[in-house]
Amino acid sequence: MKKILLAIVASILLFVITSTPKIFIGTEHETVAVVDAREGLPLTIDFVHSVQKTPVIEEMTFRNDEFVLHRTIYQSQGVGLPFDAADGNFRRDGDRFIMDDMNRPLKNLELRTGKGTRLTITLDGKIYELYKKFPLGTKIVVKTF
Repeated sequence: MKKILLAIVASILLFVITSTPKIFIGTEHETVAVVDAREGLPLTIDFVHSVQKTPVIEEMTFRNDEFVLHRTIYQSQGVGLPFDAADGNFRRDGDRFIMDDMNRPLKNLELRTGKGTRLTITLDGKIYELYKKFPLGTKIVVKTF
């Protein structure tokens, strides 16, 4: 009876450990990172905008099995950057524009390395300088499984 009970407990424990969602960063052929996905886990994407040539920071967290974009910080307005009141709360802080309270859910992220874009992801306190690791045009995927 003890062996059966121990086997059941071990099976349940193994299920709980292996069923924890994970966040994957990588390409179709290469894994950069796999991190346990936990509620509130911060993820930041830093890059230089390919048109404006100014820095952009996108701050998000992991919540309810998806990423939630909370804030975008940038220095020049233009293509692909939030500006509309429906996007969140817009403010200016010195030479930076900040769009807070965006609360935009994103299931998976697909990013590309680009010339001079310096694509970097910070996840779980670790910085991944993807622009140093992959050639221009490489599709980087950030997803949960």
